[in-house]
Amino acid sequence: MAKKDKKKVSDNSCGCSIDDLMNYEAVSYSNTDHDRLCGARDSDMEFFIDPDPEKISQEFYQRRLTDGLPIIPPTRERVDSFLKYSQHHPDDVIAVLPPKMGQATPEKIAINAVMAGCLPSFQPVLEQSIKAISHEKFNLTGVNATTHPVSISIIINGALTRQLGLNTGVGCLGPGNIANATIGRAIRLCLINIAGAIPGVGDHATHGSPAKYSFCFAENEEENPWESLHVERGYNPDDSTVTVMAAEAPHNVNDHRSQTAEELLDTVIHTATTAGCNNSHVPGELLIIMGPEHAQTINRDGWSKKDVQRYIHQNSHLPVVLGDRGGRKLDEKMIINGNIPITRSPQDVILVVAGGPGRHTMISHGFGSGSESITLKINTKPE
Repeated sequence: MAKKDKKKVSDNSCGCSIDDLMNYEAVSYSNTDHDRLCGARDSDMEFFIDPDPEKISQEFYQRRLTDGLPIIPPTRERVDSFLKYSQHHPDDVIAVLPPKMGQATPEKIAINAVMAGCLPSFQPVLEQSIKAISHEKFNLTGVNATTHPVSISIIINGALTRQLGLNTGVGCLGPGNIANATIGRAIRLCLINIAGAIPGVGDHATHGSPAKYSFCFAENEEENPWESLHVERGYNPDDSTVTVMAAEAPHNVNDHRSQTAEELLDTVIHTATTAGCNNSHVPGELLIIMGPEHAQTINRDGWSKKDVQRYIHQNSHLPVVLGDRGGRKLDEKMIINGNIPITRSPQDVILVVAGGPGRHTMISHGFGSGSESITLKINTKPE
């Protein structure tokens, strides 16, 4: 590796520029505050990468720049291919991410996207996702700092789901699709390398969560009998959007027998309303990822999306004695007849339709009142 001039490390962390990633002398392995490759870029640098990707991946891992999985080396050429899809200058600050208050620029996002295995066309989705999680109401500070195993769920809607080949159907929450897998992973790498959310340092989740590797999917709008999430939130059907929500890993609701809307929703409610879930003592958002077959059963009974959200909110509650075990003082105003609801209003029920054949629904408890989901429109660069 060669460089034109030696770069001084800034004490004011601002994320991982491409220079930082390749400047091995910039790291102090003995100082936790400086074991991230961060700092403002003083000048351009010329660098060469060892052709052995396994060696590079191992070196990045040893410097705590990965999620533990192998990465693709972020060469200048690869990063530039992503920046062609951005509407911003490479050094524009799109967001500032806590806890290190790292400055997320298109270049830094692209670096992590390359590492994650993304395709260049994913860049606009990543930039808007980063912008969304930096929103004050999302409360990334709390999401990163908590001991709760909360991850970031990324839900894509609109024409881009087809253009980018996102999986909306069978296995949409699992492996096998490059867009679902790498978009979620790239956001996590940005949190590690730009925000400083390193497990045990800036990320204090007691156990962590598999969902922290990647939790990205698209809504199955073609099989959704109701309005999609982005339309519900005021966007046009043809608009492409990204919604970010602080959510736990999904939990299955298995109901192959219920034939009415009420019976089926009661199963969902009983699964969601458990002592010890985060919503039990801090009511807030609840993500319902309903399989198409379950949605069709409910719709066949004439229930609208608002009917479903209202029914889940009104009936999802548990005794105060169980809700109080979460550790936070319950809001006395929320207690009704000795019960505490797990949502504050029907709007807290984030209902989307996704998945393939099978009578299953997935639920993800949120971060209580500590975070609000954010939806932003995705604008792509004209060709």
